[in-house]
Amino acid sequence: MILDAHAHCGVTLPYEEVNRYWLEGGIDGGVVFSPVEEIYDRYDYSFIDSAYYRGLRQQVHKYLDELQAPHLYRLWFVWNDFALPRSGFVGVKWHRHAYEPHYNYANPACEQFLQHCYSRQLPILLEEELGNTLEFVKRIDQQTTVIIPHMGGLNGGYRNLKRSRLFENLSVYVDTSLAMAEEISDFVRSYGPDRIMFGSDYPFGNPVEEKKKIERLFGGEEREKILGLNAYTLYEAVKSRIPADDR
Repeated sequence: MILDAHAHCGVTLPYEEVNRYWLEGGIDGGVVFSPVEEIYDRYDYSFIDSAYYRGLRQQVHKYLDELQAPHLYRLWFVWNDFALPRSGFVGVKWHRHAYEPHYNYANPACEQFLQHCYSRQLPILLEEELGNTLEFVKRIDQQTTVIIPHMGGLNGGYRNLKRSRLFENLSVYVDTSLAMAEEISDFVRSYGPDRIMFGSDYPFGNPVEEKKKIERLFGGEEREKILGLNAYTLYEAVKSRIPADDR
């Protein structure tokens, strides 16, 4: 099975669009989460949450929750209201760049949200500035899996994260979306193939081409793990832990 572990999908970016590329590339399914613009105003550094954006978040999460498609894993895109994920979501997307509004890490609701993630072992796909990334992973303290997208390209850079010894933490995974081939190869040489997952970052990346990049680099068991087995194992384990009453 081949799974794209990093794809945007939502009301403004319907599933049918990414699925066209998946079908073309022989990709069986993947991990999806909302486009940023359906969560907060990324271009307003002083952004204050509003009823409008709370409504957008509810709308896109409802859209994802109701999607009927094979081999689909949904991530809940968290923002500063720290609304808890619905039961159909098997992970969390945590996302901001340096020029974007900040998460309120000191809010007690943030800790409550994290405790919910720990209790369900929900993986957190973390895209943040370098300092926040390192501090947040330290705060999580291996209580659930953290996935660094783009091999860390938007978390301060792969080499900086490697120098910080972040990848030696066995609870930290990476995805390959839009990353350089040499970084992907270096990770596998340094840490093995068990904590790295193929991703495309659709629509910013082409799933077909991103898959070919992995196929050029690896063969055999390494290719199988990176292209789908690692993601399948991680997210199916989460699904198996969802209480029967919530399924």
